[in-house]
Amino acid sequence: MRQILAALIAMICIWSGYSGDGVEWIGGSGSEVALQANGESDFPGDYQVPDGWVKSETNSTEQKIFYVQEGHEADERPDNISISVGENRYAAEDHLQFRDAIFRQLAFQTQGLDAELTGEGSFTEQGYPIYIFTIEEKADGVITRQYYVVGEQRYCLIHLTSFAGDKGTYQAAQDMADSFVWKDEL
Repeated sequence: MRQILAALIAMICIWSGYSGDGVEWIGGSGSEVALQANGESDFPGDYQVPDGWVKSETNSTEQKIFYVQEGHEADERPDNISISVGENRYAAEDHLQFRDAIFRQLAFQTQGLDAELTGEGSFTEQGYPIYIFTIEEKADGVITRQYYVVGEQRYCLIHLTSFAGDKGTYQAAQDMADSFVWKDEL
C-alpha cells in the first residue's frame, strides 16, 4: 500500500510542476529551483528550523533538504520533514486555482486506496496563502502532509511524513511554514 501511495504522490508532484518525494525517501528531479543542500545562500527563501530538528545529511539533496528529530537520524523510518521550492504557472493571486489543481490531482490519485485525503487553507504568519493536504493511510497509519506556501508562479513545499504520529512533528512543519519568507520579498 505504501509503495502504491508513494508512486501516486510522485506522479502528482510531476503533474504539479514539482518532482520529489512521495511517502518515503524517494529522490527526484524536475522543475525545482536549485538550492544548496544546507539551505544556505542559494535557497530562495528563509525559514526557521525548530529546536530539536536536525538536517539529515544522508537524505538531503541540492533540490530538497530533509530534517529529522535529533537522536533519530539512524532510525529506519523516522518522522521527517523536507523543504523544497518549485515553479508553476499560477500567479500568486490565482492561488485558489493552484489549490484546486493540487487537490484534484491528489483526489484522483488516491481513488480506490484505503486512505483519507483532506485539505485546508489559510495564511502563514508572514501573510502568504498556505494549503495543507493530508493523506492518512488506513492500513498502517502513515500520514503524509504537504504544506504549500504559495508565491508568484512558485511555491515552497514542506512535506511531512509521519510514521509514529508524534504531534510535535506536525507542529515543527507548521512552524517552518509559518516562518517561511521569499528572500526577494524581504
